[in-house]
Amino acid sequence: MHPQKLFFEMAKNKLLSHYRLVDVICDVLNVASDSAYRRIRGEKELTLTELITLSRHFGISLDSIINYESNNILFKYTPLDLNDMNNYYTYMDDLVNLFDSISKSREKEIYFMALDIPVAHFTPFLDLTLFKIYTWFRSVNKLQITYDEFVSQLDIPRLSVIYEKIGNAYNQIPSTEIWTKNTIVPILRLLDYYSELNCFEKKETLPLICHQVLQLVDNIEKYTVKEEKEHRGKTAFFRMYLSPVDITNDFMITKRDGINVTSIKLYTINGIFTSNEYFCSEVEKWMKDTMTKSLFLSGASARERFKFFQEIRNRINNLLEKFEKLK
Repeated sequence: MHPQKLFFEMAKNKLLSHYRLVDVICDVLNVASDSAYRRIRGEKELTLTELITLSRHFGISLDSIINYESNNILFKYTPLDLNDMNNYYTYMDDLVNLFDSISKSREKEIYFMALDIPVAHFTPFLDLTLFKIYTWFRSVNKLQITYDEFVSQLDIPRLSVIYEKIGNAYNQIPSTEIWTKNTIVPILRLLDYYSELNCFEKKETLPLICHQVLQLVDNIEKYTVKEEKEHRGKTAFFRMYLSPVDITNDFMITKRDGINVTSIKLYTINGIFTSNEYFCSEVEKWMKDTMTKSLFLSGASARERFKFFQEIRNRINNLLEKFEKLK
């Protein structure tokens, strides 16, 4: 396909249904409708200035046009210097905006290939989420501080608002998650590891976080049984699959009004993002193929579902029992 025609196809897919592409082109480029039609049909080539103006308006990467049929893919990555925690607040504000914009879209959906528990499930539990940030901080920073010292430096009221917004937005977005029996393992290993390093000044912190992990599992089981999440009386579907084999990649696909974005998780919390059409389609196909080979937990018998969640709780309780003996 000619790059200019491809560009306008991508632009059209980003429009809400009540907008006409020609009208938007007229407004953005300040040209007559006849001139806009000639550009859309490819009879008049866009100038570089026009292409840049339109790409910014529609949020279309020029690289995605240039490399449409190549193996090159453009990813967005925001590096985080955790020597200044304001960078983290800004990053989380961006995450709030992402989830909020999805939740307010007419057509919306989110997919998780969960090597680790998706972040939105953590956010209702402040101590658990703060611990997750702490482990991220320790993994990329040479400062050897305790969990308590780290938390004392944070703007807790601001973070509480951020986490609440993410959780509320997620509960309004129809979602599909693919787990394995080991998706729970990363958070448990982190708790055990930092416990052995004596990173907690208060002995009650570890049991508290374990209890919050149990509550998190209760929430997910409830969503799975009901096949829905709820926010202020409104519901969004929730589908959960259990893959028979371990997952090797942690992917998230967000869909909103024809715009698909895939993220690959990095460094516990951060990630890289791309809207490359081929890549997003390939990842979605891989996810859906995995679903066909997986156990649909909502559709499974109550016995199979109970067995899965009980095995998770047993792992958490074993760790909790270990921490209780340390008190």
